[in-house]
Amino acid sequence: MKRRVAMGAVVAALAGLVTAGGPALAEAGSEETAACATGPTVLETLPPAGTGRYGDDGVHALGRPGVAVGVSAGLPVYWTGTRVHEVPMPEGYDRGFLKDVNKRGTAVGRLSGPSGRALFGYRLGAPSVQLLSEGGAIGRGGGAAVNDAGYIAAVGADGTPRVWRKGAVVRELPLPADAGSGTSVRGIAGINARGDVLGHAVRTEDADEGFVYGENPVVWPGDGGPAKSLPVAVSEWLAHNTPTGIDSEGRVVGTFSATDRFNPVEKPWHWAVPYEDTGSSPGLLRGFGQGGFSAISPTTNVSVGTARSYGEEVPWTPSRAQYWPGRGPLLALPGLAPGRDSEAWAVSDDDRVGGVASPESWGFQPVIWHCAGKQAYRP
Repeated sequence: MKRRVAMGAVVAALAGLVTAGGPALAEAGSEETAACATGPTVLETLPPAGTGRYGDDGVHALGRPGVAVGVSAGLPVYWTGTRVHEVPMPEGYDRGFLKDVNKRGTAVGRLSGPSGRALFGYRLGAPSVQLLSEGGAIGRGGGAAVNDAGYIAAVGADGTPRVWRKGAVVRELPLPADAGSGTSVRGIAGINARGDVLGHAVRTEDADEGFVYGENPVVWPGDGGPAKSLPVAVSEWLAHNTPTGIDSEGRVVGTFSATDRFNPVEKPWHWAVPYEDTGSSPGLLRGFGQGGFSAISPTTNVSVGTARSYGEEVPWTPSRAQYWPGRGPLLALPGLAPGRDSEAWAVSDDDRVGGVASPESWGFQPVIWHCAGKQAYRP
């Protein structure tokens, strides 16, 4: 029998999402957080002891100290300290993840299953999730974000990016005035403290001059002003300008990549307010041929991501979690074992970094680097 949540109940339940933290956050406050150490701290996984497959386990976002959210065994979870907690799943859905969380314990994520796809909100420790939007384009890019005021930004079921608060849509996000026909928003990459929303716009069109393709970040200002298309260095087929985070000052980070079998290009990228140029790259982690950014901290201008090396005739090299303090060269974070993969997906103002790392045996485990800046080093 399939459970369904009435929209009136959703609105009422979501009102609780912006209240002070519930049982889970009280528990987190009593959990002892890991002290500074060399190497990442491994978090618990749902039974069986993690699937080990890439994407089935990992930390996607960091809340108040001691709290993290993400995925384990392909299911949405949150952690207090190292302890894992499963998010209650509504019938009709059997996979998902939590994508973001704020300091008050409001999280947002995505579900999928026989009932299709759904965007949902969840107050950590609550007995059920609250479905915000179901079906359609939900989850195409997997993006959703929430700020500390409880505003949730994501792409709705009809493909329109929106902002919700207390279960109600409070803003629709139109395309920038200069967006060409055939443009859509693939996903939402972030929402900062002042309500600026970061999205990923893609244009595909068969025009008179031929096939047109382009990608660029878009920022919708929190004051309700018009959307701004961020200029990019390359906007053409097989070139990808993927935004992944925005901080309180409006700084945007992401990855520029160009698909080429013989000479693939991938670089971490960042744009500064007022977005008057095409942005720039801080370079690559020494010893690696590619890399990108996955997140930026809310206020400390620290960006994290992953360094890689791949290509037609390039020897396989394990990926490496990377850390950039906003100036100088990119730095590496230690892994769980020499010669094994690691990736950084999230960073907080208290210098925690979350992601995944591979132990000596097969597979990936969710991890957090505490005092990451003190662990980061130049390879």
